[in-house]
Amino acid sequence: MDTQKRRKTTFAALRPNSTLPGAALILIAGTVFSRIGDSLASLGLVLNAADKGIHWGVTEVLLAELLPTVVAAPLLGAVVDRFSARPVCLAALLLQSFALGAATAIPTFHVRVALIALSGLAGVASVAAAFKILPAVAGTERTGRANSLLTAGMSLASLIGPALAGFLHSVSGTAVLLGADAVSFLILAGCTMRAVPRSMDVAIGRRPTSKLSDGYRALRHTPGLGPLMPAMAAVILATSIEGVAGVFYLRGIASGNDTVYGLFLATWALGSVPGALLAGRAEWAQRHRTLILGGVLGISLGLLTVGLVPLAGLVFPLFLVAGFGNGACNVGLRNAVHDHVPAEVQGNAWACFQALSRSCIGLGYLLGTPNSLISSQGQVIASGAIPLAAVVWAALTGLRRKRSGRPALNETSG
Repeated sequence: MDTQKRRKTTFAALRPNSTLPGAALILIAGTVFSRIGDSLASLGLVLNAADKGIHWGVTEVLLAELLPTVVAAPLLGAVVDRFSARPVCLAALLLQSFALGAATAIPTFHVRVALIALSGLAGVASVAAAFKILPAVAGTERTGRANSLLTAGMSLASLIGPALAGFLHSVSGTAVLLGADAVSFLILAGCTMRAVPRSMDVAIGRRPTSKLSDGYRALRHTPGLGPLMPAMAAVILATSIEGVAGVFYLRGIASGNDTVYGLFLATWALGSVPGALLAGRAEWAQRHRTLILGGVLGISLGLLTVGLVPLAGLVFPLFLVAGFGNGACNVGLRNAVHDHVPAEVQGNAWACFQALSRSCIGLGYLLGTPNSLISSQGQVIASGAIPLAAVVWAALTGLRRKRSGRPALNETSG
């Protein structure tokens, strides 16, 4: 009888940590739906540029998505931290919907790209505010689980979005894709209003004197986070290099079969789903260092082996491993920021991380571009070697800190 009581108590204690509130699920579902809409708009413009034969059109679209975040992140992140996250998020989502709606009505390609850039600018604020809102909606003890489900959902969106965009573009054209993205932002705004009542704003940290440099300072100096930033920058750079060079290298080892190449990419996204879900388990919730460095290691070994051994059949299991690491790494990073960065600067910190991420992506695109100095296979090999070196460096640094008597990263062991 006594044992049965203890069992019931244990299950009752576990249940709140594993079950998310309905409000958090609504917010996550709206965010995933909006991410699919983003894929529709982005790929729609890329296909539009290709159809019209617009020189540098694809580059123009990519720059419109990258530059606003890089330039405006500190300013907009500070805005999120100075004011209530809820109205900032809603205003930004409405501006994004307006920009995409206007792009739907205006057929001029370059004007559409400019409106995409405006939407991206507002997106810096909406993403930073949503990141800050999530712990208040899910509850601090369930934030890791919420990050896990959100990351898994984003991976599924990256599978669904491009395929759906290709089909809709062939049937309906670019305007429909842009309009669908505009609607997705309205749906996310509705989900946010439903999930986050006005009274909840008081639970979200605010800093009226927030400075532009607070976000970068938090990323660099926060224990448990700063030492991991080089590894994160390295893996983002590496996957971006592979994202360009891999188009040529992977299609080559697939004998030019685009279907097989598409399956390669889908395998990575599929692998990231279980990686994200595993990282959301209670026993892994505080093991940020293990999730991030282990995830980066999985990505680096997957890419390095794919580059060294050009066999199509080997790409599938290796991309599953790399994708698994990608999902675990993303959850570990989100948890680390939520757990280690004070709530009053989380918006700025996350916005600045997005800027760092986009900078690495842009540089990776350039380094992955075909050139006469290094083959596409060599570029893929380099994309695996770069994060591997970063993981080794982080491990040696942690070991050195441990031997000197200093805590490595303030990680709670699971």
